[in-house]
Amino acid sequence: MVTSTENTAAHNLHTILSQVRDSGGRTYAAAWAEALDAPWESLEFSRRHSEVANLLLLTMQQIGAMPDRARSRTERYVPGWWAAVMQPLTNWQDNGRPPATLISQDRLDHLEATAELISARLGGTDAAPRGGDLSQLSGQCREWLEILGSLDEAEISPALRAQLISQIQHLIWLIDHADLFGGARVAQEASSVIGSLAQASSTLTTQPENTSRWKKGFVAFMTACTIFNQAATTVQDSLEAGTGLVKEIASTVEDIRGE
Repeated sequence: MVTSTENTAAHNLHTILSQVRDSGGRTYAAAWAEALDAPWESLEFSRRHSEVANLLLLTMQQIGAMPDRARSRTERYVPGWWAAVMQPLTNWQDNGRPPATLISQDRLDHLEATAELISARLGGTDAAPRGGDLSQLSGQCREWLEILGSLDEAEISPALRAQLISQIQHLIWLIDHADLFGGARVAQEASSVIGSLAQASSTLTTQPENTSRWKKGFVAFMTACTIFNQAATTVQDSLEAGTGLVKEIASTVEDIRGE
């Protein structure tokens, strides 16, 4: 029997919109500030609300992976969810339009049903991670900050290093706020970091010891992502033994570096 992971972007979007609707706030702005635990018009509010929009975008992408009939049926509700997130035609400070009148329960019900479909179909991928422990991935992020900080300008360009550090710091922020934005958003950003590190691998001119550290760090980071997505202890065993998936990943890194 397939069970929900409760860890999709749609699940977390549903939770946030439900909190906005049921907050009791007199204005839409106050309801969102309460749901996101950030002051209205602050930089942190902007950052968090932007991540809610990312949850919607992720949900739309994952709907695209559904069978044709399920996809076309579900896509009808997307504009309503977008309106709930953005409310472009409503004054967010209007105390005559409480959130409960702006977000219908029917929209939320369809969103939750969609979350269950995504979970059942895409469980074990970054769309619906099965793991719940992000400590290993967080540790790998901090290890990568150390690796990048140890490289000098002759080994990596300052602009590339700054970009990678910023991206990894944002991933750490998402991990720290996984209770709000969920595991799927973390998994998506982690995949993006993997891509950035892979691209950066081909431009490095590192010393041998740093080359080895980079390669091992890349393998460990990918393994941590796989463990989180699939909740697979066999991947951890493979990491320790240097076989299976990890061996293939190491070979891929060597190919990227032209070794």
